[in-house]
Amino acid sequence: VPPHRRAVAPKARGRDLGPSRYEQIVDAAAELFRRKGYAGTSISEIAEAAGMLKGSLYHYIHTKEDLLYAIVEEAHLNTAALGEELLASGAPAVDKLRLAIERHLRGTEKNLVKIRVFNAEFSGLPAERFAEIIARRDTYERSIREIVRQGQREGAFAAHLDPRLTAASVLATLNSVQAWFRPDGDLSMTEIIDGFTDLLLRSVGVETHPERTVH
Repeated sequence: VPPHRRAVAPKARGRDLGPSRYEQIVDAAAELFRRKGYAGTSISEIAEAAGMLKGSLYHYIHTKEDLLYAIVEEAHLNTAALGEELLASGAPAVDKLRLAIERHLRGTEKNLVKIRVFNAEFSGLPAERFAEIIARRDTYERSIREIVRQGQREGAFAAHLDPRLTAASVLATLNSVQAWFRPDGDLSMTEIIDGFTDLLLRSVGVETHPERTVH
């Protein structure tokens, strides 16, 4: 796992406290927060789920909040990095929107539990950490608005669309998937990506020719 994508314990302080072990703790906390909620989960339960004593957990964290922040941060890394990439890219707007849909939904598939915790619990973070997450979200939203504006300049997207409302609609569609997607469900993520790519491109005025129709 690249260093910038790896969960690092807040008590690492330059020492190797086993990042992979901390990742296991974060994963265990995410599953408990998803099932029981952040407020309803105790440190003791997290330690037990991670296979360690409660006291050992405090070698990695200061408070339970550190784990919620780590989960929220991991859930948001994919889209935060994608927003920066899209803003810097010189690709045509249609290609950018396709990439945004693909990467957003693949990130949902990969980090489904953490993203569900993110959506349910991130507003409970304290002000400073909440502001960090909002700033990253704003960068991503801005990148989608810029794609819409670029597509209109290029003549690929309908000129009458409001970029802010269109971006909000695209993100609402993509963000909805975490609520209902099931890895063992009727639709694979590839089918969802194909279907939503067709839907969202058509919604901005692009005629598409999908290889197959999803039923």
